Amino acid sequence: MMNELHNDVSTPCREYLEMARHWTLIDDLLGGTAAMRLAGARWLPKEPREDPQAWQNRLDRSILYEAYAETVDDLCGRPFSRPVTVQGKLPQRLEVMLQNVDGQGSDLTQFAREVFGTLLNRGVAHILVDFPRSDRPEGGRVTLADENGLVPTFVHLRPDDLIGWRYVMGDRGPVLTQVRWTTTRQAEEGLYGTTRVEQVRVWTADRWEVHEPQDKGGYARVDEGEHTFGGIPLVTITLNRRGFMVGLPPMEPLGWMNLRHWQSYSDQANILRFARTALLFARGLTQEDLDTEIVLGPNRMFRTTSPNAEMRYVEHTGHAIAAGRQDVLDIEERMTVLGLEPLLSRPSGTQTATGQSIDEAKSQSTIQAWIRALEQGLERGMQMAARWTHDRLPEDFGIDVFNDFGVSVRAATDIAALIQMRQVGELDRETFLREVKRRALLGEGTEIAEVIARLEAEGPPLGLERGLADDEGGDEGQDD
Repeated sequence: MMNELHNDVSTPCREYLEMARHWTLIDDLLGGTAAMRLAGARWLPKEPREDPQAWQNRLDRSILYEAYAETVDDLCGRPFSRPVTVQGKLPQRLEVMLQNVDGQGSDLTQFAREVFGTLLNRGVAHILVDFPRSDRPEGGRVTLADENGLVPTFVHLRPDDLIGWRYVMGDRGPVLTQVRWTTTRQAEEGLYGTTRVEQVRVWTADRWEVHEPQDKGGYARVDEGEHTFGGIPLVTITLNRRGFMVGLPPMEPLGWMNLRHWQSYSDQANILRFARTALLFARGLTQEDLDTEIVLGPNRMFRTTSPNAEMRYVEHTGHAIAAGRQDVLDIEERMTVLGLEPLLSRPSGTQTATGQSIDEAKSQSTIQAWIRALEQGLERGMQMAARWTHDRLPEDFGIDVFNDFGVSVRAATDIAALIQMRQVGELDRETFLREVKRRALLGEGTEIAEVIARLEAEGPPLGLERGLADDEGGDEGQDD
């Protein structure tokens, strides 16, 4: 059985399976409320002996506070608020390549942002530097003249698709000898329909193959050929590295905290439903009274002959609601801090307070290190493209992604204090936003008045800060 799996071109390697375990939660969080509800008990466990319909109702009332998705989107957007720039005068074909770097209309900035998003959500991203086929109609070996005018392309291979790889140790480290990734092609079906056919593509140092599933089971090779690169033109960028071509999602801790919020919010919404519904309590009724249907509503009266009869509503005191509300707000505050951590500037070494203040601007934040890894990956990709076209890159060649941003350690401490002051009501919204903007967390072009107006239009936040405050202010019942 093991040999059969190893001979199946679609079998993922062990390293792939180890990374894939970390992607399920992130994908569900990125899918929003619909995806989290679809995941069901995986992220919202059933309580012991909980009625299935009651659990389903609880799930259907749960709303995802999309802290993870919004934080990653913000982090991903910051470096690309300005175009990616290339230093040095590139050869003509490579210059043309920059305007349509993936062969699908994306320029280098758009492509780089897509790759950076994959890095934040997966910890790994791959770029295959491909070259168009130039088969000669009359047959024979492809010459350099046949390739003149052809332009290389960058193919963004997500870690989900790159299912296997082999390598050997060379003088400068691991050298790839084989890679396998999954893709699809569109095929005609009937007179007007289309369907997608799964494929597994295989590259070695001098050949490529295409495999497709067969009706009788398994995969068969349907296309193959040679290439002249002399190796495998694949660039792998890794964050949170755990081995060769292996990395973990750098924002995964925020994802788990977002899951904690999903569960706590579900509990809070569930308890609110019961707390808002008063329980009718009655005692001293006769058996005849108990056999009579009690109809509640305006202009209704219930009569009994028992002199000891008593009826009243029993309401929740609200103590559990207040504790649940605070738990939701605490989680939101923790998620805010986790979202800021990649932006913190961290001076290296031991410094005095004065030295730290002087060198803060020169220190590097985590996201700046991530951006540098992206730049190096894009530069390696251009070097491979030049190898395809037999060109030489200029000596001053380099790729720059905007990274002149971040939050200093002092500013991050200030912001945490501002968040706490705002939550306890010691700071009004406008002052809070102005102070946050002054510490460079909001863009210079941000108009505070417009932000406040949009917040008012959106209504109460998902954290239930307003709604729960109103609930806690209600009257308590006579009995707990």
